[in-house]
Amino acid sequence: MAVSAATNGLLTGRRQRMHDILKNLGSSGGSNSKAKPDAAIRRPVTDVNGTLIPDYDVIYTFDQLIDHSNPRLGTFKQRYYHTWEYWRPGGPIVIMTPGEQAMDGAEVHLTNRSMSNPYPDMTVQSLQVHTIEQAMDDLVYFAQNVKLAMPGGDTESVRPHRMPWILLGGSYAGALTSWTLNQRPGVFWAGYSSSGVIQPLLNFWQYFTPIQTHMPANCSADVQAAIELVDTVLDSGDAAAFEELQTLFGFSGLAPSDFANALTYVISDWQTLDIVSPRGSGFFEFCDALEVQGGQVAPASGFGGRSALEAWARFYRTSYIPTLCEGFDANACVTFDGITSSDTTPSDDRSWWWTVCSEVGWAQVGPPAGVTGIVSKHFTADNYTQYCRDAFRGAFSSSTSEYQARIDATSQKFLGWNTTAERLFVVNGNRDPWVEVTHSAAAARIASTATQPIFLTDGFHCSDLLADNAIDQSINQVFQSAITTFPQWVAEFKPSDKATTTTTTTGSDSNKNNSSLGRRDAAASALGLVLAGVVFAFMGL
Repeated sequence: MAVSAATNGLLTGRRQRMHDILKNLGSSGGSNSKAKPDAAIRRPVTDVNGTLIPDYDVIYTFDQLIDHSNPRLGTFKQRYYHTWEYWRPGGPIVIMTPGEQAMDGAEVHLTNRSMSNPYPDMTVQSLQVHTIEQAMDDLVYFAQNVKLAMPGGDTESVRPHRMPWILLGGSYAGALTSWTLNQRPGVFWAGYSSSGVIQPLLNFWQYFTPIQTHMPANCSADVQAAIELVDTVLDSGDAAAFEELQTLFGFSGLAPSDFANALTYVISDWQTLDIVSPRGSGFFEFCDALEVQGGQVAPASGFGGRSALEAWARFYRTSYIPTLCEGFDANACVTFDGITSSDTTPSDDRSWWWTVCSEVGWAQVGPPAGVTGIVSKHFTADNYTQYCRDAFRGAFSSSTSEYQARIDATSQKFLGWNTTAERLFVVNGNRDPWVEVTHSAAAARIASTATQPIFLTDGFHCSDLLADNAIDQSINQVFQSAITTFPQWVAEFKPSDKATTTTTTTGSDSNKNNSSLGRRDAAASALGLVLAGVVFAFMGL
């Protein structure tokens, strides 16, 4: 079966970066099995007393419920990493939070269901338990029942009512952090949400707005001008003119929507950038191909649409597409076809598409009429609807209105931009293509408060989860604030003799009844240098 590159920024960008820290957990293995260690963490690990403890790469397993609404279905093995290298008595348990020296905690990195997978396949029936609701309940059930290898980890002393647990995540896991603190109050004492995508949205054309704004001005101007020319051809319905156009790019016989989507791939490469990204990375190679001609650099207004279109086509035909689709037919490689995701073999990619199709949307499409953008208006939510129908036969119809209804239901259930929680530390980046579905979205106008501080840095997607990015002043300021904020919040915790009974809530103030994460790995999670504690790092999309 042909491999499709039509993930439109979902896998190669956001998910790949968040995937790095847990990549070793994707392999099967029993309790205490070994994963392949990263070179950066190959050293003996000792606790604060100098006693040797298990290596970072030891994989533990937890008997997680397959369906929290029907425990009789049994359990599956959910994998996680765990270390207590910097833990001291009284320290917290954190859901993914670097900064061990700050709070003397232990770490737990828990995989999500797409990696540990409750069933041996991912049929539509099996995927019924791959939901946001189940993911939140996984976190709660784990915290309330896991027996950790750390000292006292098999006793009541580590339970959330006896010890503060801090939940941390980035991107989808950042949203899950916010949703869980709101919907399951009283379990996790505090949370850290990095680039948390809290607002479900079907027509997410705003994904490309930060890219259009922050990419080099000449490149932005020329891409917009080139897209106008592309849309003129597609609007005309002239089949011959369209075939001539796509042939310039190295394609032939693509549907207009597939061609329009193919042009987004290099734009979506923006999501792979970070503060420390080299100037010669793929996205900038694309801009250089458009904006440097004969040794001359284009002015801020660019070289113009025709020049940009020809340069873009040449770049795709001679370099980008041959590299992206190496070993595969170019047309098959870029076709946005749900059939390519219909294989029911377990994969986090299929599980993620199930979430996209059933609950959150986030269709990265062209802008509405009247808005000039860097993506063709001929790639729409209707194309996502067809993708979902073909990828999950029998689950979804061809109706985009029904798709919209599913997204609206998720937004109503989990509150989207109306999500609030106490002791939730929120960080976003203004160069992040996902920023318009986070707490920092311009449309949301969410105010920062003492109990839910919201920071908007100059970063990209989850830039605050990489320690090297502290060279940026805005991110360094976030680190400094986290260093002071979390110890204060932890100090406010008061243990209780009674465990919290969780119930689903809607818009409640979280935790009022509490008794009082390649480059992003277990050793170098940016936050690990900032927070510390039981890092219950729930990463992974």
